[in-house]
Amino acid sequence: MNRRDFMKFGALALSPVLIKYLNDWTQGTVENDFEIEILSDAAVGHILRESKDYPAGESLETDYLIVGGGIAGLSAAYELRKEDFLLCELSDYLGGSSSANGHKDQYFSQGAHYDLAYPKYYGKDLLKTLFDLDVIDYNEEKEEWVFVDKQFLIRPDKESQSFYKGVFRADVLPEGKLKVAFEALLRPFVGKMPMPTTSIAAEFHYLNGLTFKAFLEERLDLDEAFIEAIDYAMLDDWGATSDLVSALAGIHYYTCRPYFDGSPELFSPPQGNAYFAQQFIRKTPQERLLTNRLVKKIEKTETGFIVEVIDVKQKVVLKINTKKIIYAGHKHALKYIYPTGHRLFQQNQYAPWLVVNIVLNKAVTKPVYWQNEYLSGEQAFMGFVDSGAQYQPFTTRRTLTAYYCLNPAQRNELLAIEELAPSLVEQSIVAMEEVLQQAIRNDIEKVYVKVMGHAMPIPSPNFLLQNHNVDAATTGIAYAGVDAGHLPLFFEAADSGLQAARLLLEGVG
Repeated sequence: MNRRDFMKFGALALSPVLIKYLNDWTQGTVENDFEIEILSDAAVGHILRESKDYPAGESLETDYLIVGGGIAGLSAAYELRKEDFLLCELSDYLGGSSSANGHKDQYFSQGAHYDLAYPKYYGKDLLKTLFDLDVIDYNEEKEEWVFVDKQFLIRPDKESQSFYKGVFRADVLPEGKLKVAFEALLRPFVGKMPMPTTSIAAEFHYLNGLTFKAFLEERLDLDEAFIEAIDYAMLDDWGATSDLVSALAGIHYYTCRPYFDGSPELFSPPQGNAYFAQQFIRKTPQERLLTNRLVKKIEKTETGFIVEVIDVKQKVVLKINTKKIIYAGHKHALKYIYPTGHRLFQQNQYAPWLVVNIVLNKAVTKPVYWQNEYLSGEQAFMGFVDSGAQYQPFTTRRTLTAYYCLNPAQRNELLAIEELAPSLVEQSIVAMEEVLQQAIRNDIEKVYVKVMGHAMPIPSPNFLLQNHNVDAATTGIAYAGVDAGHLPLFFEAADSGLQAARLLLEGVG
């Protein structure tokens, strides 16, 4: 059992030396004859220091200020589209970790890159919003919400292949009695793990207080290979292994849709979840969505807030007077921006991610698989997505997008990404060639590297089910985003923004 069906292949050896190299990606340097472009927000500290010398810019007034232009912020903006609001986003693009980039006739994701059909018992508020945006429609026969743009569905026979220590196998989880017992243990939770997770019934809240590994060890006789496979899945979606994420998060991964009995539609446009960001933007007053704006300081006043904002392009410091705030930015930054709010999120831990887009100058000439799962033992390189399995009818190119999930302790190493990028790209090429069983090096046209130091919050025990907005009606500030106690998924992010906006609109705590 897994989220997707897997095809069986023959064995292919991968040397222990290569496995070590793939995980020691920060060691050594490599020379390449193609351009590597790096995108990172690591220059925030430099901007803050430099801004001390910036002149004062204009003063603005608005009823609602949204901090952060990721999915949560855009969802809130859409909900407030008829109100007087402004949104401030540091980057020069909107979407946050659901971002995309392009190269000539290629369009590719640089973050979250898919979603699946939604069961009918998911949160009605966001389902209605997505229906109004023409993103989904209800399928009565399947009793689920399916995606309108059918061309972006991944064919079941192209969905995935799993590569385990040099061997292709049928599933991420190893076959055998343990897998059967695992499925029997989790099957009763199917239909009981909706999104948003805030709607999970109280009878299951105890699962939030222990780790997924502890939950399993109490009930199953686990072996190393099985735990290794589960850890891969937890890293892939939650950014940490089963001994660090909550049992609620782990069980939700396997049972939030009827994976045991079918394969929900898999939706993956070339731009990934930037598609969803684009749908919100399309029906929101775009002149109110301000990029290249770094929120520097939030100060509470008797009538609302005074917010200092750096205009990164114009190099001036603006002041925005606002009645209410939806804070949908990274919560770790509250320590500097709004210390009063930071105390709510002091326990948050974030997984850093790296995305490597390798653009080839040749289109696909043989069948390929969308998701190429890569289990090496000590995970860092998680595998790659092949655009050859996605809908891009007019392209003459192909993009292989590699994903790396790093330990939070490695975050500071990302500051040296300029020096490390050639080695990182080289290890990506080597791993891809092992999986594809073909050379790609001579076909590489350009490589893009996206650095996300705080890509996703880790849903450790007691992270989920928190209500950080209980005092929003009196404080005037509501928190949104997956790092406000939600799973790092599109549905969770979008719902959190929608609910934060409604909370402030209604003035209900």
